[in-house]
Amino acid sequence: MPPTTQALDTAEQLHFMQASLDHLSDLVVVTDATLENGGPFIVYVNQAVLNRTGYAREQLIGKSPRLFQGAETDREATGRIARALLHSEEVCEELVNYTAQGERYWVEIRIRPLLNEQGVPIYFVSTQRDVTERKRIESDLVLFRHAIDQSPSSVIITNLEGEITYVNGGFEANSGYSREEVLGRRPGFRAWAPKTEAEKHAFWSTLERGEAWRGEFVNRHKQGRKMVKRAVVSPVRNNQGEVSHYLSVEQDVTAEKDAQQRLEYLAYHDPQSGLPNRRRLQETIESCLAEPDADGYILVLFGLDDFNRIHDAYGHAFGDRLLHQVGRRLGRLLGERHEVLAHVGWEEFGMLLRTGRVDDSAILSRLTVFCEQLADTVRSFGGSLALTASAGIARVGVHGDDFETLRRSADMALNRARELGGSRVEFYLPELGQQARRRVELEAALRDAVLRDELSLAIQSQFSPDGAVRSGEVLVRWLNGPQGRPVSPGEFIPVAESSGLIKPLTLQVLSQSLQILKELARHGVQCPLSVNFSSILFHDDAFIDGVIELIGESGVAPTSLVIEITESLFIDNHAGLLDNIARLSFFGIRFSLDDFGTGYSNLAYLKKLHLSELKIDKRFVDNLPRDDDNRTIVRSILSIARQLRLKVVAEGVEMAAQADFLAAHGCDLLQGYLLHKPEPAAAWLARVMKNTQHHVKKAQKGVASKNSGAYYMRLLDEERESD
Repeated sequence: MPPTTQALDTAEQLHFMQASLDHLSDLVVVTDATLENGGPFIVYVNQAVLNRTGYAREQLIGKSPRLFQGAETDREATGRIARALLHSEEVCEELVNYTAQGERYWVEIRIRPLLNEQGVPIYFVSTQRDVTERKRIESDLVLFRHAIDQSPSSVIITNLEGEITYVNGGFEANSGYSREEVLGRRPGFRAWAPKTEAEKHAFWSTLERGEAWRGEFVNRHKQGRKMVKRAVVSPVRNNQGEVSHYLSVEQDVTAEKDAQQRLEYLAYHDPQSGLPNRRRLQETIESCLAEPDADGYILVLFGLDDFNRIHDAYGHAFGDRLLHQVGRRLGRLLGERHEVLAHVGWEEFGMLLRTGRVDDSAILSRLTVFCEQLADTVRSFGGSLALTASAGIARVGVHGDDFETLRRSADMALNRARELGGSRVEFYLPELGQQARRRVELEAALRDAVLRDELSLAIQSQFSPDGAVRSGEVLVRWLNGPQGRPVSPGEFIPVAESSGLIKPLTLQVLSQSLQILKELARHGVQCPLSVNFSSILFHDDAFIDGVIELIGESGVAPTSLVIEITESLFIDNHAGLLDNIARLSFFGIRFSLDDFGTGYSNLAYLKKLHLSELKIDKRFVDNLPRDDDNRTIVRSILSIARQLRLKVVAEGVEMAAQADFLAAHGCDLLQGYLLHKPEPAAAWLARVMKNTQHHVKKAQKGVASKNSGAYYMRLLDEERESD
């Protein structure tokens, strides 16, 4: 017979029950059954409640559980809870609660009435599970899904049987099929022609090996037209490492394929449908110059604003058809039989117009008509596009006595119109010639400065939210330009790119940067430096070889160097570009995408560029945290970066409130005038080596208040004192 166990008395039972509840990870709140006068009221909370909320037990006993609720608590859910309590029913809801410090947290709350022998409720027992992390993950997943759904690329997910389980909005827009029409079907139903058995075997063999398949599909749009898709199909693995689905990302390359097929035709035909060419325009102007009323004519050069971007984004066929439409519209401006329209090169049209001796305002009125017409929608390939154009004007016989001089004068006026923002008309002015001479002068002086290694470096620090210098951006300075005056990078970098000097200039900057990194490493300081590379440099295999050789000879760890690239690379179709980026990445160099979100970013391309870092453009940091749109954009960028495991740097941080917001939302590095202005490289190097340990200690002491404006201002004051 088993031994008997002595029953616990009431006090012991209560003590035992409280000790048991205090060991639970779930939050337990017990209230009385009072439903009037603001009740029910708390009679017991376990230790988990105190730990999560920050309240003391005496602060809670006798209070209403509504103490935990706040502005974002769902009032409909609390209403359902109240009705359930009124009817002595069990209820389960998810709510936003608040700690004593005002921090939001989510709980899954289940409330059960505790009844006496007569079935009357005497207590309500609430058990609450903290689901804050699950809610955060769900929110991130929703955001990431929205980002994927808004990608222009077609995204398809299938199960292991090849049946479609998901398509994004890009698929619907590109294929013409709705999501409901394709779910459960195989992607191959769109095929223009059946695949051979060999093609099917190669496709599935690749996926069954767990590898990604890359290639092209020829599909049929729902409306029946032929479409060429460049696709990557990848296995998707679950948490156990098993393949559970297949992900396909497709891009429409039909226009590109059509353009390739027409290359031979374009080599022998005028792609702009027979418009007079430059020679015809030149002969007409030369005849005009021999006439006594030559000054009654003007030469106008018309250029489409930002046509290069449109051409690269939509392909050759789109660009050719667009130019054809523009040519037809320009032709409507021609009046007298002596007036001529010609396609003089790329996106530029030349017009010889008879104006007589009218004043400039009348000429501007006539040409403005075309600008207004271009503001109308241009339709092409079933899509639409709003265009703007700029124009430069030179008077025949006044701004030049021969075709080349006139063309050069009109071209300078056109460039001036574009520099002023585009969508405008400008007359040639003598000072434009001075600007052209300035550019020639700058190129010659810059060539000498690069040859003599006269350019210098400045560095701007990048700070972690705790105020420590973690890295720096290298900036090139030309302090002794023509006439001994400084020249801004915004003026001499475009000259370097157009003249080919950007290659030796960048190699010089890289060499000096490596020397700084070498000196930092010698003193045991880990502080990576980022160097800007022009996108055109990635076309040059010899330049890439030179970069690798320089780093190898320096002995600097390649991982301490970050190359900043721009979003223009997203539309660059140069065959070797991605290969050169991959070479540098394989060597250990990291890449940062500058001004993220302002140009051509798409999620599918981010991985191709081997990025480790995104830089939020200053225009998104401006007006934080007041501007709703900027807050949303910055939070989205930070969320995408977390999903892709990329570091984020925010540029242009000039106010403490901006730093607070960025730090609070997980931005890794801050860069801007709030904490540090660019300074000469030697001074920066001395500062970093002197103050690294100092800032680490200060940052550690300031961790508790690092998200306050006063904290960042104090760091700035310390920077000034260390000077």
